[in-house]
Amino acid sequence: MRSEPNAYSRQWFEFFHVGIDEARTVQETDFVCHCAPREEFPKIIDVCCGMGRHAHALSKRGYVVTGIDRDAEAITTARELGGGPNYILADIRDCQFAPETFDAAIVLGQSFGHCDPATNRDILLRIASSIRKRGRVILDLWNPEFFLAHQGERELTTSKGIAREIKRVGGDRLFVQLDYPDGAHEKFEWQLFSPEQMERMANSAGLILSTSCNGFDARAVPSPTEPRIQFVLERAGSD
Repeated sequence: MRSEPNAYSRQWFEFFHVGIDEARTVQETDFVCHCAPREEFPKIIDVCCGMGRHAHALSKRGYVVTGIDRDAEAITTARELGGGPNYILADIRDCQFAPETFDAAIVLGQSFGHCDPATNRDILLRIASSIRKRGRVILDLWNPEFFLAHQGERELTTSKGIAREIKRVGGDRLFVQLDYPDGAHEKFEWQLFSPEQMERMANSAGLILSTSCNGFDARAVPSPTEPRIQFVLERAGSD
């Protein structure tokens, strides 16, 4: 039986997902719209869509959105939002869409890289095959330079209380442990990608790295002071 990396609990969603500021959703959605304008990229798949924050916002802007996630409770919440997206309860490791079903794919909120390297590449291949030629993939990942300099322990204060976070980098992976106020624990991990590492992986999946940036601003070059990095990949070939 295969392991289930980064299986987010209800407690995680309550601590870190519910109540995200609307301005953050707007900023992130603006970035998607900039990198994949609706007129050219009307059909989008939101991979690991969670509770539909981005899928819902993009649908309101006129995109035809399909969201996929393996968490049944998250999909249920997403469907309750309504607003147009079609949601699929499935694990991206098992789900294979017909070739060139979508114009673009988004994987936001550090929802890529949590498997072993071979599986991560397979997931990217699955995503790449689901979009048309010249289609785009937008990834929002952790920045390795930032976490190399910010290992250790800290307290995270949320509306649900204070959680303790312990993080470390081992090789090209980030390991995180969360300790909740009630004594519960969760562990997460991700493969980290520098622009050079992402470019190599993208090329192996038939994708071209066109943009590396931070702050959901295509003009802002990745910075070791920023924890997140965005990549825009384009599928090789012509329409």
